[in-house]
Amino acid sequence: MRIAAPSSVLVAALAGCGGAGSQPPNDPEAEPLWADEHCRLANPAPYPPTGTYMSNHVGRENSNAIPCAGPRAFDLEWHVLETHASAQPNTFAPDGKTTYLTTTPGDDGCNAFAVDTETGEVVWKRCDLPFGVLASTIDVDERGDLFVTAGNTARALDPNTGADRWVTELPNTSGAGATYGLKFTVDGHLVTQVPDGTVYLVQRTDGKILAELSVPGETGFVPAEPTTLPVEMTPAYVLARLRLLVGDKHYDEAIAGLGGLLGASGGFADNTVCTTARRQVLTVGGGPDKFTGAAVALDIVGTVDEPGLKFRWAMPLAAGSASSVVASSDGERAVLGDGNGHIHMIDVPACDDNTDADPEPDRCAPAWVFEHPGGKLLGTVALDDDGTVYAFTTGAERVEEIYALRDRGDRYDLKWASDFGPIAQMTTVLTVTDDAIYGVLSQVEPLVTVGALTLPKSVRNEAVVIDKESGVVVHRESTPDSSLTELVLSPRGELFLTALGLYEILTLDPAGRDPVGGLRKYVARE
Repeated sequence: MRIAAPSSVLVAALAGCGGAGSQPPNDPEAEPLWADEHCRLANPAPYPPTGTYMSNHVGRENSNAIPCAGPRAFDLEWHVLETHASAQPNTFAPDGKTTYLTTTPGDDGCNAFAVDTETGEVVWKRCDLPFGVLASTIDVDERGDLFVTAGNTARALDPNTGADRWVTELPNTSGAGATYGLKFTVDGHLVTQVPDGTVYLVQRTDGKILAELSVPGETGFVPAEPTTLPVEMTPAYVLARLRLLVGDKHYDEAIAGLGGLLGASGGFADNTVCTTARRQVLTVGGGPDKFTGAAVALDIVGTVDEPGLKFRWAMPLAAGSASSVVASSDGERAVLGDGNGHIHMIDVPACDDNTDADPEPDRCAPAWVFEHPGGKLLGTVALDDDGTVYAFTTGAERVEEIYALRDRGDRYDLKWASDFGPIAQMTTVLTVTDDAIYGVLSQVEPLVTVGALTLPKSVRNEAVVIDKESGVVVHRESTPDSSLTELVLSPRGELFLTALGLYEILTLDPAGRDPVGGLRKYVARE
């Protein structure tokens, strides 16, 4: 069902101009407004061909790698939107002048923002969106139009005001989980998966649902067993920190969401979908039983005007993956982590043609698996153009913080592994550039077990630059919060960081610092 955009939307008054404002929506004759770019990418339409899409939840393949050179050292320029925590990275207008992010409601009750990248001033904000928008990035097409999932809806937003251009209901029968944003397909449509496992293809211009397929209905798969925060055993000061960021209205939703971040939400879908040049959609989520998840491949069939979705194969995994599927630019290799933190590389044509190691045509066997000793994989891996996988591990049992694995077809070579000390952990996904890796490195003091969870006693954080060839940290900059998103390189070569502050919320110290949240901008050191 499609819902017409309301005549008046609860959108704050403009604090300035930004986005792709001068261009009419979806006008093929309009000249795209691109940045004076730090570098130009070969992004496929409808993505802007700028340095915009390098984060794991933005861009078709989730690769989290960008063929540009970022700064080797940087300084903080500004920090805005304190009390607003983000679970996903920010994105940019094609001209680089505006950045977009979704957040917790914070002190003003608003949870989606456009911010001027030069000044940090708020261009517009939305204060009426469902709390579930926190699980979605705001995707941007080559004309600057904006798209987002919020609760059980997909929406197109006006880049100038944030107002709804269209709103489409995405039927969802699950009472748990979240819709983790959307992607542009090779045909130019939108694709997303809702918590009950249904995948939808949506027309970008008007929100019309073009096709849908229920993965559990097709496969018989079930959601992973949910991870729950042991509220009855959790100190009151921990819960108070959470309430500070989400407010009273959304407190129960936030408790359930924390369980998903720490393992599995109870919803079928575990993370953002991936879509490829091979006209496929790759998802990760539920599997044959509550302890076994799966990566699933769907084919986009039919024509551009009348597409459909067809199940192709599934690859069983340990359930509770925090890792989206990541694909190469040609769609022939795909990689992800499972609930045990092991990394699985997929030869997609072999699984499509049933020439992989599994004889069943609807099952896929990995080309290789990296079973690192100890630790968990808390987030999506990065896949570089040369076939190198960069992955970070967390937890008390980890051996190394980051591994660089060179894909060799049916095996991998360990390029390097970095150990940053006994209490060091990466708390962001890795952003990989031509010569550097960016992220937040946290010093997490010995962990304490509370119920089924392991929580920190204290935490200190640094935004870091890591040399790509050696794995050595070459720059450190203190930052208040752990993140769980990433340090994102903008089209103009600046770095932006959104923060969730999960470790700060969960720190078992009554005198511990409250999480700050917000958006930070870093600029290259002169």
